[in-house]
Amino acid sequence: MDAISILNGIKNKILDAKNYELLKHTYDLQNQNIEQLKTSNEGFKEDNQRLRGEVDGLIAENESLKQTVAELTQKISQLSEGNESSGLSEAALAILHSYHQRDETCLGMEGEIIPDLKSKFTKIQIESAIDELKTAVMIRREGRWEDVYYSLTEKGKKDIAENFPSE
Repeated sequence: MDAISILNGIKNKILDAKNYELLKHTYDLQNQNIEQLKTSNEGFKEDNQRLRGEVDGLIAENESLKQTVAELTQKISQLSEGNESSGLSEAALAILHSYHQRDETCLGMEGEIIPDLKSKFTKIQIESAIDELKTAVMIRREGRWEDVYYSLTEKGKKDIAENFPSE
């Protein structure tokens, strides 16, 4: 029951023991509600402080991660600037790696290149990668029609030396 309606009900009346007890009970219930609200409010304040601490920690971690990403992006950019082969396909890089592994400057199409890569790439992918390397002036075609091989250009040798460190 609302305290105001009780007060309006006893307005201009004599306060007897029954009405007094009713008023006292109502005010006691309101005081209990107020105490519960205060307790809840304190709990919310503690939760709010804890969450603010977590948010501050996440903000600091986010800033740290942003800085790390910026540093890594800058390193990638620097590596890309000095890396001629960064735009090459996976198959083209695999062909350059074959030259490096074999420590050769000339590899035959049928004899070395295709057997090295046929488990991972189709013949069409390998031929496309060879065209890509020729276009990038990293290899050049040598030999006769039936005995085709590809030799590294100076640019190709330099790229291999820079991008495939000695293992």
